[in-house]
Amino acid sequence: MKNVYDLFMAPFEKRGLSRARREILQQTQGDVLEIGGGTGVNLTHYPYDQMSSLLIVDTNLSEAMQTRAKEKEFACPVSLLEMNVEELPFEGQTFDTIVVTLVFCSVDDVEKGLRQIRRVLKDDGMLLFMEHVLPEKNPLRKIFGQVSPLWERMASGCHLNRDFASSLKENGFQIENMTTCMKSVFICGTAKKTRNFS
Repeated sequence: MKNVYDLFMAPFEKRGLSRARREILQQTQGDVLEIGGGTGVNLTHYPYDQMSSLLIVDTNLSEAMQTRAKEKEFACPVSLLEMNVEELPFEGQTFDTIVVTLVFCSVDDVEKGLRQIRRVLKDDGMLLFMEHVLPEKNPLRKIFGQVSPLWERMASGCHLNRDFASSLKENGFQIENMTTCMKSVFICGTAKKTRNFS
C-alpha cells in the first residue's frame, strides 16, 4: 500500500530513515502516545512485546494509517484518535513513551505542542523523536532557508528551517542522545523532562 507521501519519502527511507526509525522505536515501552502518525509507517517498527498500549493521534487520520492499523493483530491494544498536539485532552503524566517522527515541522505552535507533550509524559518517561531540520552547513542550510517559505505554502505548512533540538531544550526537555543523518537534514534521538522546569 503506497500513497503519494510514502512514494515521496521512499528514497529517504532507503537512505537511512527506516533504519533510524527502527533503532529509535526499539526503546519504546509501557503506555505509548504517537503524535502525528501520518501514514502509519512506524507501525511496522514498534516492539509491541515491550508495550502496554499504543495510542496514535493526528489532526486528520489518513486512510493509509487506518488501513495499516487494521491489517494485522498487534501484541498490545492499538487505538487511533483525531486531535491536535497543542490541545491534548489527557491527564498529566499519562504516558511512559511519546513518539514524534516528522511532525513538528508542520505544528503551528511548537512551544505549545511541546509543553503539552511534557505535561502528559511521566516524569521518568521518554520522548523519542525524528525530525527534519535546518541543516548545519552550507550550501544546504542556505538553500533550505531560501526555499522554506515557498515549500511551506506547497506542503501544508511544512517548515524546512526549524531548529527542533533548541525547541526541545527551551520547552523543558533534556536531550539524552541525538544523531544526525543525510548531511544533518534529519535528527533522531531521545529526550527526558528537565527537572525543575517551569
